[in-house]
Order: sequence, then C-alpha cells, then structure tokens
Amino acid sequence: MKNIYLFLILTLALGLTSRAQDTVRVNVLGKNMVTVIDNGAKTDVKIGDNTVNVQQGKTDSVKIRLGRKTMVVTDGKHGTKVAFDNLDDEKYKKWTGHAPKFKGHWSTLELGINTFSTVDYKGYATKNFMDLNLNKSLEVNINLFKYGIALQKNKNNIGLVTGLGFNFNDYRFANSFTIKNDMGYIVPVPITDAKLEKSKLSTGFLTVPLLLEIHFPRDSKLWMSMGVIGGIKMGSHSKVKIDGTKTKDHNDFDINPFRGGSTVRLGYKSFYLYGTYNFTPFFRDGRGPVMDPFTIGIGI
Repeated sequence: MKNIYLFLILTLALGLTSRAQDTVRVNVLGKNMVTVIDNGAKTDVKIGDNTVNVQQGKTDSVKIRLGRKTMVVTDGKHGTKVAFDNLDDEKYKKWTGHAPKFKGHWSTLELGINTFSTVDYKGYATKNFMDLNLNKSLEVNINLFKYGIALQKNKNNIGLVTGLGFNFNDYRFANSFTIKNDMGYIVPVPITDAKLEKSKLSTGFLTVPLLLEIHFPRDSKLWMSMGVIGGIKMGSHSKVKIDGTKTKDHNDFDINPFRGGSTVRLGYKSFYLYGTYNFTPFFRDGRGPVMDPFTIGIGI
C-alpha cells in the first residue's frame, strides 16, 4: 500500500519544473497545473481549482479526500478494503483546517404547478376565460449559474444565494377560450370548434434570485431559504390545437416585461419544496384582467 502511495506522488511529479523543500510544482507552458505539498502528516495535491488530500493512516491505510467525498484504502490480512464516506461540516474542517465554502441551493431543475391567486375581471362581460387546468399548467425552471456568499465568519449556517436561470410557464385554459391583443387590450376569443384539444398561453423569463438561506445547526442537510426573484420576459405565445392541428400566435399580449416575486423554500439535501408569489401583476396595468401568478413545486 505504501508503494501505491509513493506511485501517486511520483506520477504527479513527472514533468516538474520547480521544487521547494516540501513542495513540487508542475508547470505547463509557464502555467502552474499541479502543486504537491507534503507537510509530513498529509499530502495536498492541487489540480487547477480542485484539491485532493492524501493522508497516511496509523495502520497500513491511505485516506483520500476530494471535496466532500473521502476514500479509505486499507491493506490487511484478508486483502484490500475500500470504504467511502461523505463529510459533514465538522469532518470537512478536520481534514482541511477550515469550514467549507457556503454554496446554498439553486437547483438545476425545478418543476411546478401554476395558478393565479386572484383574478379580477372588472370591465369584462365575459368572465372566467383565464381559468386554468391546474394539472397541465406547469412551470419548468432551468437554473444554470449559482453563487453563494457566507454571512458568518466562523460558521457556515447562514448565507446569501444568487444566480441566473430560465423560467418557462404554461397556462392551460380550462374553458374553450384563447386570448388576443385588441388595440392594446387583452380580450377573450371563444373557440366553438367541438374538436378543440387544448388552448394555452406560454411565457419565458430570464430570472435572477436573491435568497437568504439558513441551514439548521443540528442537521446541516435540512435548510430553508426565502427572498425575491426578479425576471425579464424573453417571449410569449398562445397555442390552440384543434383536431391535431396547432396554431401559434407569437405576441407580447401586454404581459409585464419585468417581474418580481417572493419565494420560500424548504429542503433536505438537494431536494426541496418551493412556493413563489409574483407581486407584479401578470398584465400591464389596465391592459387585461388583474391577477397575480402563484407557483408551487419541487427542486431536484
């Protein structure tokens, strides 16, 4: 097992261009690619932004850490055993000498159900044309970038989370209507064809969150966050499907180009439940029914 340990260090040292007493650096085209630091108790191998810790155990074993994962390789009488473990904050601090960075949660994929918390049809002779089929009024969020900011010096329980994502919403009409923009005002359009299969309104937004996240001290895997999510509209369209034939209308529909909402999230590890209430009206002021979108869903 010691031979494996020495082989790892010697392999990483190939192509070294500079060497200190306890440090080996590997440079490629003048750029430091690999740094090996040996302080006797452990060896740190830094490859780019990633650091691998290697420790020689008291017995004939080697311990290796990468991020929050560890692997312990033990050579005994009955052969070689390999054990894996996930590090909590305390174990991570023992390995590295410092608390882990605060990352927060802004999941790659979120799935939700859309509704409107209030709808005011004042001024309309036709009512309920924006009623939704909740089973098919879905939200999909694809969150691509995330950045966490710790708010504590010696602990890692509270922080801010921001990022960037894409929000897509389908509002499936429950009744036989679609909508159109008539001289700057949203009006219902009844659909009388008996072969109507579906009618919906779809929107797309670019979103940016600002969330305060708290990890419960006794179990850092359990957490909650709350804050605001801003959005900029990328596009919108209506779709009507009659007897297999689809018709789309790419239109602004006087939907507010900017959106602001409040959100609350409760999670365990990477899974969470969320609710988002958009306090910005769906349509521009005075252009359509007054209603506030609301979504509940899960993040995975």
